[in-house]
Amino acid sequence: MATIAAMNKLPAICTATLALAASLAGHAFAAPSARLLDAVKKPQLVDPEWRTRLCALLPQPCDPQALGLYRLRGAAASEFAVLSAEPLAMGRVRRDKDTKAWQLERLHDFSAYVAGMKKDAGAGMSETRLSLAPALYPVAEGQWAMAVLQTVSEMYSGGGASFSKADFVPLDGTSAVHEGIPFSCSKMVRACFSEKEYKNSKHCHDESSGSLRIAYEEPGKPGGPYSWQYTWLQSEWPSNTPASGATTTRLHFTARTTERVGFCGGPQ
Repeated sequence: MATIAAMNKLPAICTATLALAASLAGHAFAAPSARLLDAVKKPQLVDPEWRTRLCALLPQPCDPQALGLYRLRGAAASEFAVLSAEPLAMGRVRRDKDTKAWQLERLHDFSAYVAGMKKDAGAGMSETRLSLAPALYPVAEGQWAMAVLQTVSEMYSGGGASFSKADFVPLDGTSAVHEGIPFSCSKMVRACFSEKEYKNSKHCHDESSGSLRIAYEEPGKPGGPYSWQYTWLQSEWPSNTPASGATTTRLHFTARTTERVGFCGGPQ
């Protein structure tokens, strides 16, 4: 499929994970799909002190400002998920209807995975922001992973860019099942530099954005992992062009051919 604040809303294209249906050996396969976490729009109405109280339930040190409160679609009204960027973790929590107290039902801590990433990447990791995408991705029957996002941002005069790649890590694992997958990107470069240009141009920036879709196929053997099929959608809106002139391309790729992805011209 991003600090937590940046991931409160997945890219519109990315939030819709595709599902494929296959019929092999005379039986039908019900393809799975990602389970999305919806951001609680006004968490302060649930609990004005939710940041402090939920941070106390997570591994320490914990930054209260690096939290996001979510609901898993289909869950009970008292059930929530808290996503933390520091530490990198997801907690499944419940709020008691009578006492209003928060209870940690289950913790998925990705700190060990992050430590391994930093060890392998060295100093370059200091330029990368880590976060969790608010979704659960099916790995095999009954097994789920989260996307650990590595985001690099660039600032330009009158514009900027953001590039995110994903490592898909099982909820209770320390090794990724898929690594370095282009997840989302956006780029805006200013193309107008005078008052006259701003006044007369139909569009004063070169803009591009891209995002990932995933489809899942039946495992090669019973109980085996699902096969993931990647599709990259990228839109381009050139400067001095009306919105109707924007174009969108669709590209199928594999974990071995990520270099084919446009990725808004960002680092590969």
